[in-house]
Amino acid sequence: MSIELRLSDVDPPASEPKRTIYRDIVNLPSTVKLGLTIRYFNHDDVDLYFQITGSGTGYTFGTVNLGLLASGANAYINLDELASRAKPSASDLPNGEKEENITLILKGYTDGGYTNLKWTYERIVTVHWINSADAAFTVDEVDNFDDGTAQGWAAENIANNDTGFPTLAIATDYVLSTPYSIKMTSQGPLATAQVESRIKKDFTTPNKSKVFAIFDVRASGNAIDSPLENLQIRKDASPLVSLGIPNATTTGHKFPSDRWIRIVVPLPANTTLTLDVYLLFRDTQPSIKTVAYAWMDDFKIISK
Repeated sequence: MSIELRLSDVDPPASEPKRTIYRDIVNLPSTVKLGLTIRYFNHDDVDLYFQITGSGTGYTFGTVNLGLLASGANAYINLDELASRAKPSASDLPNGEKEENITLILKGYTDGGYTNLKWTYERIVTVHWINSADAAFTVDEVDNFDDGTAQGWAAENIANNDTGFPTLAIATDYVLSTPYSIKMTSQGPLATAQVESRIKKDFTTPNKSKVFAIFDVRASGNAIDSPLENLQIRKDASPLVSLGIPNATTTGHKFPSDRWIRIVVPLPANTTLTLDVYLLFRDTQPSIKTVAYAWMDDFKIISK
C-alpha cells in the first residue's frame, strides 16, 4: 500500500500500536463531536492529494481535503470535529462501559480536483465509552477546586517562561462546576521562543483491573498570540494523548482553543505516577509579552 494513516508518532516500518479513544458520557451534550490528530504518509513515487473521511454506525463524518503531499513525505494534521454522533445513554453502557469501532478512510488522488483516485487506506479505531457515574465504578479522586484551593496541583515551567511564570490560581472566569476551576497562566519572553508549561500532580492509582483519569481542560491565548500549538495529557512526562502539532505552520494543525475539551486516559493499577496537562505555544511577538492560559475543572480518577 502506497499511502498510510497512523495515530501515533511511531515511524514505519515499525508496527502502529493499537489506538483506542476513551470517552466519558457524564455531562456531555446530546450530540458529541469527535476530533483527533492524525499522521498520513505518501509512500508512492508521485506527489498525491490527500483526503480523509470515515464511517461508523450512528456517526456522521465530514470530509477534509488535506492538499498535496510530496512523494516520500508525511504530515500531521489536527482534525477538529471530524465526526459527530448522538451521545450514548446510560442504558447503552451495561456495567458502565461499551466499545464500538469506527473506520478512518484516507484517500490519495493524483489531481487537485480529487477526482482521480489512486489509493484508499482504511484504519479501524476502537471508541471505548464509559459512564463514570455508573455504580460499577469507584470514584477514587475528584478535584473540582470548589473548596477554593488547587487540591495539590501545581504549575511548572518546562521551557522559556518569563521569570515567575507559569502561575496557578483559582479561577471563576471559566468553570464547569461552580464556583471555581484552576487556571495556569504562562508568559513568553520578549523574544521568539517555544514556551512550554504544565499543571501537574502526583497520584497512587488503586489496585483495580481498570483505572481511568478524566480531564476537562480548556486553553486560550491573548489577542496577539499565534494559535496554541500543542496540548498533551502526560504520565511521567510521556504523552498519553496529544492534540495539535508542535512547530505547526498552519492554524489547521493546531489544537482547538477557547472551548472545554474532555480527555479520558487509562492508567496502570497500583502505581505511583505524575499526571500533567502540558501546553506548548510559540512566542512570535518579540516586542510584546505573549500569554497563554489553561484551565482545568472536575478532574476524576475512577476504577473498577
